[in-house]
Amino acid sequence: MRRTFVVATALTVLALAACAESETPQTAAPSPSMTSARPSPSPTPSLTAEPTTSPPLPPSPTPAWTPCNRDLSSYEGGCQDELFGGGDSCDISYVEQQAGSLLDLYIENGHHIDAERLQDCPQFMPTWKKAATGFTDGSHEVGKEIKPGTYETTAHSAGETIGDCYWERSTDGGRTIANDFITAAKKVRVTIRSSDGIFTSRGCGNWVRV
Repeated sequence: MRRTFVVATALTVLALAACAESETPQTAAPSPSMTSARPSPSPTPSLTAEPTTSPPLPPSPTPAWTPCNRDLSSYEGGCQDELFGGGDSCDISYVEQQAGSLLDLYIENGHHIDAERLQDCPQFMPTWKKAATGFTDGSHEVGKEIKPGTYETTAHSAGETIGDCYWERSTDGGRTIANDFITAAKKVRVTIRSSDGIFTSRGCGNWVRV
């Protein structure tokens, strides 16, 4: 009887030990993938371009000197200073070298030129006074814009010739009194009468009273 109890007790202890062992959580061995270190992510390339330095621009070329031409309206006095400022500019040959015929210069630009300044160059005055009687191409009212008299073209004074020049004397109403077309000539002369209304010229250049 005692032996049976001892055997039963031993079996019970073994059964409890086996049960306790089955309830103890087993710790799984870490897999190689879990223990290995993860590689660091690659750095994201920057989208901002590296600053670049532009090469220096070459210096601007110095503009070449341009002589004065016969149209003084665009020079705001600068060309007049050069032509009529005294000293060498009082030399008529110098002025004509820079601007062409002095007579034509005065006829075309009389309202841009300061007549008082011309007194510093008295040798210019005879040409200035003669130019005051002249006019250039276009239509002019006789008695108001131009005076009656005999006029001639000025191209010959600059060593030039007249080509394809048309002139016409007409009444105030537009009726032609006289006209002519000159294909080539050194000089053209026309007498404008006080009874004329309009004098018109095209391609003749400047006119001056003689």
